[in-house]
Amino acid sequence: MTGMETIRTEQGESGGDDTSVPGPRSGGGWRGRLRRPIRPGGGRSDDGRVVAGEPLRRLLLVALGLAGIAMTLVFIAVARGPQMSITDEPVHAGYLYEIAYGHIPYKGQLVPEEIRYEWYCHNQQAATGASTCTGFNASTFQTSSQIYTFGDPPVYYGITGFLTRGISALIPGGHDFITVGRALGALWLFAAMIVLYLAARKFRVGPPYAFAAAALVPLCPGVLAASSQITSDTPAALCGAIALYVLARILIDKRMGLILPFLATVFASGTKVLSGMPMLVVGGVTFFIALAALYRDRGDWRAAVRPLLVTAAIGLGFVLTYVSWTVFQNHRGDPHWVNPNIGNGLPLKGSPAGDLLSNLFGTFGNLTSAYWMPASVNGETVVIWATLLSVVLAAAPLIVMTASRARSWGWTLGVGTFLGITAVALVVEAQVYMANHEYFVNVVPRYALSFLPWTILCVAVVAGRRKLLKSSYAFVSLGLIVLLLAVTGLFTLGPALVSNASYLVG
Repeated sequence: MTGMETIRTEQGESGGDDTSVPGPRSGGGWRGRLRRPIRPGGGRSDDGRVVAGEPLRRLLLVALGLAGIAMTLVFIAVARGPQMSITDEPVHAGYLYEIAYGHIPYKGQLVPEEIRYEWYCHNQQAATGASTCTGFNASTFQTSSQIYTFGDPPVYYGITGFLTRGISALIPGGHDFITVGRALGALWLFAAMIVLYLAARKFRVGPPYAFAAAALVPLCPGVLAASSQITSDTPAALCGAIALYVLARILIDKRMGLILPFLATVFASGTKVLSGMPMLVVGGVTFFIALAALYRDRGDWRAAVRPLLVTAAIGLGFVLTYVSWTVFQNHRGDPHWVNPNIGNGLPLKGSPAGDLLSNLFGTFGNLTSAYWMPASVNGETVVIWATLLSVVLAAAPLIVMTASRARSWGWTLGVGTFLGITAVALVVEAQVYMANHEYFVNVVPRYALSFLPWTILCVAVVAGRRKLLKSSYAFVSLGLIVLLLAVTGLFTLGPALVSNASYLVG
């Protein structure tokens, strides 16, 4: 995996955007003659074994490196940041604990005693007055706390919960459910990194650039925070990476199978509804491919049928997951239940359209700088790095659009990323409006966490085309050094003076 190897294949991989899709006047369009996909890396591995289009030896080395980064950052962050997160972590932990023992939370269900005990031990921002586990009183501490996140789909909780229960049983001493559940975030993070690497390779990004892109994922403080806490945001980066892989199969390989898009949508929306949005963007892309075929071929439905079927499969997967889980949960528990976490909506004051669109592009403003991490693993160095990263990633979709030919796969990637992040605000506002005819005060950027892999890939595509290998690795290395020094407490430039907590409430 050398720079020279990338130079040889770059013209056909990262730089091949404008020749990968027939132009609008070529007459071929999506049914025209397709170039044979270039094998990533320019050939087979020495032993001839290829996995997901990658030589096995290279893939193993990449996986080893990415796993090392993921586990190092997450394990240190978990060990040095025991405080409970303000992003509803005790409630998420209660959900995780219940499902691990075969119970699905319902409306009005209280947080189990074991989690309340560990909640006390982890001492959320010194709320208990002590950071040790002495003095816990099961009859007084947080006895009325409810698992109000019961509406979240169960995929993340089921997978992590059963793994946490099994691993916790092997650890002597007990009362480590939250710690183990947090540490398992490293697995979700590694999965997101390796899938993004494979997606980048399918998008013809050279191996070094693809590795740099994957290594950048945990260097986004919001992703690291979600990966080192118990929250339904933990799988968000993986869901976005999976959607990119499916999109690459469609745009680059011209493969319009129905099973993978359907299963990917069910999985993503089964972790969190907003995490399914990247797959909806993929469905939107195939829908416009179908419209383009109809327009170009003057109503030839044969060219549009397959893209329309992919769109339908994605839509069906999303609707089935969302509706079935919502209907199931709405009929369980207290029928007169009132969410104790209500308070983020405000009555419409002026024009309804103006109020509902007030946060339309707010998710871009703090794309990576809005996060919450314990003070022990945070600092001004992380805030400065996160702000720089936010500038780069927010601009990435527009950069790759301008650097690509219209309607090419690079242009489509940039448009899809921009519209996907923008649509998050619309979806959140629509949910709140339909629920109580209010508008959401602040659509927090963490709701768009699943699109961070998309913005990173946009950067990687441009860097690969411009042969910015040294700059790419210098940038990633800077972020890795900053995060490692911060989470270990060796260099932080003092406590973070910029509070990001206000962006996370909700």
